[in-house]
Amino acid sequence: MRNPDTLPTTPVLHSCRQSRGRRIDVELAHPVVTARERDEFTTQLLGQLSREKYQDTVDTLTAPPTRHSTRPEFTATLSAAADVFTSLGYTVTRQPFSIPGGGDTVNCIADRRGSSSGERGLTLITAHLDSVNRGGAALPAPGADDNASGSAGVLELARVLSTETWSGDLRLILFGGEEQGLLGSIHHVRQLDPHDRARITAVINMDMIARRNTADPGVMVEGGEPSRDLIDELVVAAATWTDLAVTTSLNPFASDHVPFIDAGLPAVLTIEADDSANTDVHTEHDVVAKLDPDLAIEILRMNLAVAAGHLR
Repeated sequence: MRNPDTLPTTPVLHSCRQSRGRRIDVELAHPVVTARERDEFTTQLLGQLSREKYQDTVDTLTAPPTRHSTRPEFTATLSAAADVFTSLGYTVTRQPFSIPGGGDTVNCIADRRGSSSGERGLTLITAHLDSVNRGGAALPAPGADDNASGSAGVLELARVLSTETWSGDLRLILFGGEEQGLLGSIHHVRQLDPHDRARITAVINMDMIARRNTADPGVMVEGGEPSRDLIDELVVAAATWTDLAVTTSLNPFASDHVPFIDAGLPAVLTIEADDSANTDVHTEHDVVAKLDPDLAIEILRMNLAVAAGHLR
């Protein structure tokens, strides 16, 4: 497939984003892509996505006053998510690690083995579960958009993907320690079994997918050099299965796709358009009432279509 920067684009030069931890000038592109014909299997699969179930999950994840990585509320929320994965038939493991400066936290990993008797590819769908208030660990941090929205997306995709038999292997991860410096994803990538590392065909990370910052519903797909083909797939899927306005970036930073890209793996971030306009992140004001679940479902449609293609 063609790379995003070879597609007809209207560049947006030096668009500044800072909501994910640091200010950076990036050059975004608006790819113009022709939608593909919709197939019946994917149509039915995407039809199983539920706005109501997604909203219920967001409500559950934001019920504790915080999900700071080192707080008991995070551990309890992660345990509840693990129970959901288990109920859907996934094999769940916990991956503990330490936070520099004090404290421990954990990643939740849910695996489902594919049906192929040969060499199976491995598709990862990820998000960070932790939240933070920049004023301190004990302060309220509902983290509705950042990142209950993405974590609820992982759980909703887990539900839908559990209804089919797939050829490839599927791994879903809820990371801890993201807000302390991508610690959960860094730890996971370092601990990857060499065989698993070689089998990874796609890592789709979701971070802030439910805040409507633009007049039209939009998404940015961000990756690096190893991600070019995966970016293309997501852009085509958005054109085929959604009404999203899509921008792309090859300047990855400040979310859990970065450690995978640094390891040469095909990883992308899918994030709401113009995320820097959301100034409520890392404060007590990042609440459910400010989310647009319809935007989240559109982004999930794009991600599910691409994940299903890899798993098949």
